[in-house]
Amino acid sequence: MHTAFRLLVVVVLVLTVASAPAAAANATSPCFPGEGHQFDIGDEGSTIDLVVFLSIVENLGGPGGFGLEAAGGIGDQQIIQLRAGVVFDGVGPLTDFLSNPFSRFSVVYDFSLDFPMFSGSGIDSSYEDDGSPVEGVNTTKC
Repeated sequence: MHTAFRLLVVVVLVLTVASAPAAAANATSPCFPGEGHQFDIGDEGSTIDLVVFLSIVENLGGPGGFGLEAAGGIGDQQIIQLRAGVVFDGVGPLTDFLSNPFSRFSVVYDFSLDFPMFSGSGIDSSYEDDGSPVEGVNTTKC
């Protein structure tokens, strides 16, 4: 049940991005190759900046990525940031690709949470994690 729901969410997100208005800006990333599709949610107070990368399907056979970068904040202070997805290094040498196609893929994962309003209290108000939640697969650091 959960897998089907997650797949539905991914499909809806991909279709939303693919049919987004042309006014959405393109953005680059240190994590994903190619350009992403940028969406800004909110314009005052709390905001979410979302960049969706689909270059793995836009550049078939070449380097690409499928993932997202999302950052949420209040005013000028960033509270949460998530970068997650898959990077493909391209087909490369055909014999190597055919013998182990998954060696050309790697997981991108980077998460940070910061509560700047508590930074002066002496309490550790931030958390960062860049360890992939997926084991047995190559990882790419941002």
